[in-house]
Amino acid sequence: MSIINKINNKWLLSIIASFVFVFTAHSQGFYAQVSSKKVQVGVPFEYAVVITVNANNYAPANLKEFDIVSGPNQSNSVQYTNGVMTQQMVISYGLVAKKEGKITIGVASVMSGGQKLESEPITIEVVKGGTGNQSNFNQNDDPKFNSKVSGGDVFIRTGISKNKCYVGEQVTITQKIYSRLQMIGFQKFAQPTYDGFYSQAQESVSKGQAVVENLDGVNYYTYELFRSSAIANKSGKISLNSVEGDVIVRRQTNAKPKNVFEQFFGSAGYEDVPVTVKSKPLIIDVLPVPEEGKPTNYFGAVGDFSYKVQVTRNELKANDAFNLKMTISGKGNLKLLDSPKLNLPESFETYDAKISESGNSKTFDYLVIPRNEGEFKLENLDFSYFSLDSKKYITIPSQEIKINVLPADPNSKGAQVFTQQSQVKETENDIRYIKKGDFLLTESETEFFNSSKHILFLILPFFALGVGLFIRRNYIKNNSNLVLVKERKAARLAKKQLVNAEKLMKLNSKDEFYTEILMAINSYLGNKLNIPASDLSHEKIKNVLENKKVDIQCLKKLITTLETSEYAKYAPGAVSGDLQQVYKNTVELITDLEEQLNKKV
Repeated sequence: MSIINKINNKWLLSIIASFVFVFTAHSQGFYAQVSSKKVQVGVPFEYAVVITVNANNYAPANLKEFDIVSGPNQSNSVQYTNGVMTQQMVISYGLVAKKEGKITIGVASVMSGGQKLESEPITIEVVKGGTGNQSNFNQNDDPKFNSKVSGGDVFIRTGISKNKCYVGEQVTITQKIYSRLQMIGFQKFAQPTYDGFYSQAQESVSKGQAVVENLDGVNYYTYELFRSSAIANKSGKISLNSVEGDVIVRRQTNAKPKNVFEQFFGSAGYEDVPVTVKSKPLIIDVLPVPEEGKPTNYFGAVGDFSYKVQVTRNELKANDAFNLKMTISGKGNLKLLDSPKLNLPESFETYDAKISESGNSKTFDYLVIPRNEGEFKLENLDFSYFSLDSKKYITIPSQEIKINVLPADPNSKGAQVFTQQSQVKETENDIRYIKKGDFLLTESETEFFNSSKHILFLILPFFALGVGLFIRRNYIKNNSNLVLVKERKAARLAKKQLVNAEKLMKLNSKDEFYTEILMAINSYLGNKLNIPASDLSHEKIKNVLENKKVDIQCLKKLITTLETSEYAKYAPGAVSGDLQQVYKNTVELITDLEEQLNKKV
């Protein structure tokens, strides 16, 4: 019991709160979890079971390999979601491992509806503890109070629907963020591309909302950042590119309140920090389509298709044209299919196909011109594809197509018809008949060498070099003073921040909207006035702007906007108002400040 006395009551409350925060979203009715699967000897960690169904006869897990330093602590909660009430009970323990090694926490059980529900066993890796009294709980050992966020608390995973596929087969690739802390936003992420694949972005299933997922006995907030449909275009073991960026998470700190709002609402205990994450490379084994049984008319189709061939007319005159349309429909790599090679009679002239796509179909439209008369049969127009279901090639034969070509019109292209010279209309770009009679030759232009154009072209490179050196010297001079550079770019950076605020305004995300407004104004003032972020207080801003003779009404408007945004940030949901009007006022405020400050320079 001496260990229990050394544990701060605040820590006990954080144990319970850490398990209550999102359990209602879990799909299971009874499960167990731990705060970390890697712990130190003598350092407390958290173990809890969660019950979201009507149950009785709770039988705890065997915890004889651990010292129980707190618990069992019981908490109950009720939540309403879309008019549906959900109840849950959390039974938590504070445990301390006695020795190093891998220790398994056994199953706990309850009875519900006449059935016995059991939790999954959880294996804990126990490592050697640090120096000093390891039984004492130190607030700095809690991840919520660390100066850095643990890599196991926030990470990104690459997922794929299949680890092995054929060339031309479509797979789905996802990039999902996992975090034990609340996620506020994402930065520096770019839509991924995958070498060796034709990929196309799809809508994320998260749709702007984080959900809770239990991974190896630990609950995480999860958010699907990217989802892509990809089709392999080469065989071999292909490594998917890593995805890297920053996840903004909200964590608890022991910082003191900076102002009356933080002191009143207790929000000084939280801060938003960026955590850089990078996914691990994932290897996909892409198999080539088999050579055995490959048809001669196969041109790379993989999937499940239907096929149709049609012509616009079956009877025409020589030198007239008709259209041959080949339509392929179904599921597969339609977007990667090239135009089929036609094997038509020698006297048939063809042009490149016009390709059109509609839904799950692709049409190749060929313009064909027969030059000789006669009756022709269009053959070898069958379509072959590789079926992923049967792992075999399937050939769809085309229907029989007959073309009856009548004698050519004497006036059509290619017909041997004599035309008198007097009937030919001469044009500037046409071939003319040989001119008869006497004619004069005149000099059309002078020689280029030593001409004015020649001399001008010789001088131009030196002139361009001089202009370039002058521009570069001015650029270096203007950017040598970092303070002036930050002042010039202050409005541009604030504008980028306001773009994010506008998006949140359209989504009616009030709390995040006011946070972006506050960040935009602070970023502008810090860069424009050369004030470090640590010194960016209301008093400091007011003094600097008064010294720069900023209009008093503009100054009051600025302080009011800052206080409103800070109040909204540290008291989420407590501020109401027209977000569009706030956004408009902020834009006008920054514009007004920019004009006044630039005039004072």
